[in-house]
Amino acid sequence: MSGNEFGEWPEVHAPSGNHGAGTARTYDFPLTEEDRLAEEDVSRGLSVGNIGGSIAEVKPKGFVYRHRRELVGTAAIAVVATVVTGLALNFRQHVDSQEVLSSCQQSVDIYHSNTERLKKTIDGAADDLLIAKNQVQDPQTVADLRAAVDKGNEKTKLTAGCDASASAEDNQASDESITEATRKLGDKVEAILSAKTAVERSKNARDVAVAKAELVNKVNDGQNVLGTVHSNDLNARQDLFAALNDAQQTATTSASADPNVYINQLKMLQKAIDEFSATGISE
Repeated sequence: MSGNEFGEWPEVHAPSGNHGAGTARTYDFPLTEEDRLAEEDVSRGLSVGNIGGSIAEVKPKGFVYRHRRELVGTAAIAVVATVVTGLALNFRQHVDSQEVLSSCQQSVDIYHSNTERLKKTIDGAADDLLIAKNQVQDPQTVADLRAAVDKGNEKTKLTAGCDASASAEDNQASDESITEATRKLGDKVEAILSAKTAVERSKNARDVAVAKAELVNKVNDGQNVLGTVHSNDLNARQDLFAALNDAQQTATTSASADPNVYINQLKMLQKAIDEFSATGISE
């Protein structure tokens, strides 16, 4: 042994007297380098010997065992995705149901608005219903208007309705039914307006024809007056002659659809006839 191998050894003092005599004492001394290495070899050998049998029995683990963490994570993600998808689907269905209900309720409002529109349209045709068949050029227009108004006055009842507790399919069906009922109201309104316009045009056409015919007759009357009445008033004669020319021009060439054009021309001609006749002298 080298001189410094026991440099760390504790000091040992022998007891004095009989104090402590008979009591065995144990002292721990530091190990040498060789002792430590030998102890480690022994310990290693025992450990290997103890688990030797176990090592021989260890078998390779399967895919599931080796990737258990990844599989568990994937399964957890799948579960979460399924739950989220279910929630999203339920939310979408709820939103769709609310949208269908809202659309149905709007259709009800539109239906009632068109009901009021139909009533106003019927009221607006009251004056045209007073027009007789002999006042129009085409009597059928009067009959068509009366038939359209009678159909518009038929009582109708909305049988479908919207229900917040009903399914989206039921409210959708109600919405379609209400929309169809609204369309029928619109058809009645359009039929009355169309028939009303036809009556007014037919009456106007007859009024124009009558006014033209009366103007033509008045021209003939004026020509007779001009040829039979003797007058020394040249101005009155010239006024009548000019009025006759204007009236004849209007009656034969004008395409105006305003009966007042012919009625006003007739009034001017009648005035010229009256003034000329007033200047006549008896022979």
